[in-house]
Amino acid sequence: KNERAISLATGFRNIQLAVSDRKLRVLFLTVFFSAFGFNFFTQFFQVFLIHKFSFDQSDIADIFAYIGLWLAFAQGGVTRPLSKKMAPATAVNISLLLLAVTFPFLLMPDRSVYLYLVLPFIAVFNGVSTPNITAVVSMQAAADQQGSILGIRQSVQALAMAFPPIIAGFITSISVSLPVYAAAFFTLLGWIIFRIFFHGAGKNSHTPEGKTV
Repeated sequence: KNERAISLATGFRNIQLAVSDRKLRVLFLTVFFSAFGFNFFTQFFQVFLIHKFSFDQSDIADIFAYIGLWLAFAQGGVTRPLSKKMAPATAVNISLLLLAVTFPFLLMPDRSVYLYLVLPFIAVFNGVSTPNITAVVSMQAAADQQGSILGIRQSVQALAMAFPPIIAGFITSISVSLPVYAAAFFTLLGWIIFRIFFHGAGKNSHTPEGKTV
């Protein structure tokens, strides 16, 4: 058991550790850009809905509840059986790329009802990628470092959630579609970093059933 005091500087210290550790830097960059991209979607997709489809508060609530149901399905009904057949790093490689590719499809429908056909894919791909990224991060640390490394991951994710509202506020004034393109771009960037530079333990790890993926 290792107890450490938490202060206002803890989050900033965690960010410093995230970029200074060469072994983990790639993973934390993946965490940052995947969260960065997804938050462009979650925080400014409402603006797009209002401008293009004249959604009101009730309409927006309905569509995000719909997304939430699919997220619950992904994490409760897809991730667990998938983990028995596929290593976490392999799942990240596939789901993060598919998530990035799917975002622009939100801009294509001319009727809002068609969004309900695209959103399940975004929810499922994110629902698979997020816990598997966490699993890959966790697999890089020893048993007595789990709390520390997951705390650093949480700080990196919090930082990624802080900037999209500032940036999207500016680019939305140019076009309400730009935050969706930003979501696709930064998610794809996270995937590229992971795909090219991650060579740590877990990339070809054993599943609970002893299969290698």
